[in-house]
Amino acid sequence: MRTRRLAPLAVMLAAPAHAADTVRPTAPGTPVASDLTETSVVLTWAPSTDDTGVHHYEVWRQHTDYIQQVAAPTVPTATVTGLPRGSVNQFYVVAVDAAGNRSTPSGAVPVTTLPGDLEAPGPVYSLAASEITDTSVRLTWQGPFWGDFALFRVYRAQSGGPLTPVATTTVRSFVSTGLSPATAYSFAVTAVDAVGNESPTIYPPLAVTTTGVVTPPTCTVTYRVNSQWGGAFNTQVQITNTGPSAITGWTLRWMFAGGQQISSLWNGSVTQTGAAVAVASLPYNAGLGAGGGSQSFGFQATWSGSNASPTAFTLNGSPCESA
Repeated sequence: MRTRRLAPLAVMLAAPAHAADTVRPTAPGTPVASDLTETSVVLTWAPSTDDTGVHHYEVWRQHTDYIQQVAAPTVPTATVTGLPRGSVNQFYVVAVDAAGNRSTPSGAVPVTTLPGDLEAPGPVYSLAASEITDTSVRLTWQGPFWGDFALFRVYRAQSGGPLTPVATTTVRSFVSTGLSPATAYSFAVTAVDAVGNESPTIYPPLAVTTTGVVTPPTCTVTYRVNSQWGGAFNTQVQITNTGPSAITGWTLRWMFAGGQQISSLWNGSVTQTGAAVAVASLPYNAGLGAGGGSQSFGFQATWSGSNASPTAFTLNGSPCESA
């Protein structure tokens, strides 16, 4: 019988799948610091090596017990900015490849930023007022007592309120305008150097009363606490226009006498900074008709220490009577 011979069986073996990259990059070199300033430093280090290539580096900063990543460059150098003046830092680097494998950290380099100018100029002196009118006053001064300055900052307060900055100037003179007639104001001036250090304010501030005649109030304000409980209260405020002209759009201002803080307000838009409160009208209640037109709003607030009601109000900058 004739035997049939079979051809050799061809076995096809699939090529092995490419193994996942699990090789970590080598550790970068310890960074070297250069171009040090008050708030920045340039770091450079010996690059890492990796079988598939380094994707990027992580630059880490340690300050006291606080650690944060501050840069992620793709090359072995980084400029770190926004550092506090005179701060003590440690920087180290980690290499990361495309698969996310991270190297062991590099050595750490200590960096202390430059302290810079930390001394404020001395105070100004001989602050004086002249050319006082019903709406303006000229201020002049000398100084500062010591140190360099880049500008002067002028502060103003009305009727015993808090001093707030109103202008800056590079000369030793300033005309404050837009004042109210026959009104008491306080002024102070400070010197500010090129990096922002500000001189102390000399107290008491300069007191100035503008000339002119006070216009009789053309509005009244009724401030009524409707309910009060432990540390909180509800209040209703009514504004009445007693003048001969209608008002369209109003802002009522006052100073709280205690530690009151408004938590919610209706029928108005409120802004509070410390004890100073301003409530502005909304589109639907902006009108105050002449000779008795009124609008009201209410609010809920917290208090600490005392809950004395305010007694002085201004409507669009003009004083109102308290009803």
